[in-house]
Amino acid sequence: MGPPPPPPPTSGPRRGPPSRRYSSQYGSPNQPPPLSPHGDYGPLADSPVLIVYGLDTKRLNPDRVFNVFCLYGNVHKVKFLKSKPGAAMVEMGDGFAVDRALTCLNTENFLFDQHINVCVSKQKVIVPGQSFELDDGSCSFKDYSTNRNNRFTNVKQAAKNRIQKPNNMLHFFSAPPGIGEEVFHQISDKVDVKRPKSVIFFSGKGGSKGNQGEKSSSGLLEFESKCDAFEALVMLNHYRIKNPDGPDLYTLKLCFSTA
Repeated sequence: MGPPPPPPPTSGPRRGPPSRRYSSQYGSPNQPPPLSPHGDYGPLADSPVLIVYGLDTKRLNPDRVFNVFCLYGNVHKVKFLKSKPGAAMVEMGDGFAVDRALTCLNTENFLFDQHINVCVSKQKVIVPGQSFELDDGSCSFKDYSTNRNNRFTNVKQAAKNRIQKPNNMLHFFSAPPGIGEEVFHQISDKVDVKRPKSVIFFSGKGGSKGNQGEKSSSGLLEFESKCDAFEALVMLNHYRIKNPDGPDLYTLKLCFSTA
């Protein structure tokens, strides 16, 4: 296969001086950060902390914010702001994650009829502070730094991610083997989001009780609109589904599809 290609130059323009956080995270101040697993993005942000505005506080909590931002990088912390209803801070793992989230999510996206806007915070780290109870009874702050659902924990895992802007097609994986589309209809109804208009199972993994050799199922969920798909991802990413043929629980994983 030969040696890997040389890294791109690291002297490109930035949005400000490198933060101390990134210098300490990557080693010495003169050591460049690791390469992004997706070449279109770089560690351009001055802070690893984002602020997202336009959140429906009756539907959303830290877990559901995590469900979106984990598509673009490791999420360390999420904190809803009591002083700014409908706003939350999200601390990402590095500048690449920040840049991917900004690029993909600031594209005229609406979530539960509210316009979503994401920007970089001046803060370099989220301080838990005094938490409060959200409308659904959950805590306003949560630490995800060791959460197993982070998808960029190593280079090999990060390279598997599909970095896409929101669209009307979701890729699903890690679902129980042998399930049919009625399962997706049931869980959509349960969390009060639109059902997918079509469910496509990848070869050998769809609804047939004869496929007992498969460890999990995967495929595509097509929705009527980008908004419907976005809301389904927020509510159903990491949803726990019981295996119809056994006692195990599967963690459904979703991302926006390239299809």
